[in-house]
Amino acid sequence: MLSKEFQRDIEKIKIDTIHGAVYLTIEILKAIRKEVERTEETGVKNFNALIEELETIHPEMASIRIAIKLLKDGKSHRIKKKIDYLDLIDVIYERIMFKEKITSTNLMKILTNAQSIMTISYSTTILDAFKQLAANTIDKRVYVLESRPKREGIVLAKRLAELGFKVRLIADAAAGYYAKDADMIVIGADTILPDGSILNKIGSFQLALIAKYYQKPFVVAASTNKFATTASENLKELITDKPKEEIYESTIEKLTVKNIYFELIPRELVTIFVSDEEVELFPEGNDK
Repeated sequence: MLSKEFQRDIEKIKIDTIHGAVYLTIEILKAIRKEVERTEETGVKNFNALIEELETIHPEMASIRIAIKLLKDGKSHRIKKKIDYLDLIDVIYERIMFKEKITSTNLMKILTNAQSIMTISYSTTILDAFKQLAANTIDKRVYVLESRPKREGIVLAKRLAELGFKVRLIADAAAGYYAKDADMIVIGADTILPDGSILNKIGSFQLALIAKYYQKPFVVAASTNKFATTASENLKELITDKPKEEIYESTIEKLTVKNIYFELIPRELVTIFVSDEEVELFPEGNDK
């Protein structure tokens, strides 16, 4: 039986709508590790229930699916003792963090060439790139969309301001007005589909279109931790209705409130993919 502590940790991750894919993937690995440590040696082989508990968490985030697959594959071939499971979790953790570090470093190099940058939502990859950038210069202006409905962009704006950057927190609807002053628009990604399209926070598609209109580079930063291995046959599994009360509580019969957190951005709107691989990703079909 799974512990109450583990169930509490997983429930916290399920309802987290602020943090990005990699952060939540790491939190899942931490929760699993703590649960393994709590488990008696004789029961460590019986983790099917634990894996099943994770199958439906944030289906829009490919990094979680990949981590779970690695756990399944390793568990079926190598796990004999408790220490084996702990070692497997540590290996997966190190793999994820290694790829993220390379991606954020590659992004930092690109950000160096821009004086003014626009972004949306809360991306650990983008934040880490700015942390590295701050070691050399803070003479940058950053426009951060508040990122409705959960407004997690405010969290990123605060972190960037604490690093010393000149931050402008703006309403999502004001992106077009301020984008003309940005040298580039940068977003993270929750999932990269095999055709190169990006699943990310609602509002990202409008930024891609705005970038195209103003002829600004539209940069997507995502490690291969976030690359889906198979295309989604049904995007309804990834883009679902969220609580309408976050937008407006309506009692009017003819007024329907719609609320989604994610949307798809086609690859032809992406100028640069920044990843942990030293290759040009999805070059065909990109006419920018």
